[in-house]
Amino acid sequence: MRSIRIALAEMHHSLRRLVEAGIADEPDLVLVGSSSSEIALMLSARDADVVVASMRGAEPPAIAERLLDEYPDLGVVCIDVVGGQGLVYRLQPRATRLAAISPEAIAAAIRMAATEADHWKSDDLHR
Repeated sequence: MRSIRIALAEMHHSLRRLVEAGIADEPDLVLVGSSSSEIALMLSARDADVVVASMRGAEPPAIAERLLDEYPDLGVVCIDVVGGQGLVYRLQPRATRLAAISPEAIAAAIRMAATEADHWKSDDLHR
């Protein structure tokens, strides 16, 4: 089983606990970094398949676009705990709404973001 490497952006401790609970018992989901600044996140994202970031409302945070500009194969999972919603954000550009915010939904969103990245990489090899 391929490991999915995850970097965390700075986020409220309640969201961090949710994310950590979502990946804790998942052997394929591996935390590779946690950043307290945008610069540190940009650096740790180069070792990640997926970055998890917080958002407010229905729009992804500006850092999501900056991450995808720098790392086009990266998946970004954006979560609004207060609003109970989230997005899987990819360079495609396409955003997929998350139906629920729970540890299980976060783990599934991380896998979706990483799996789609693998699919696109393999499609590029066949062109």
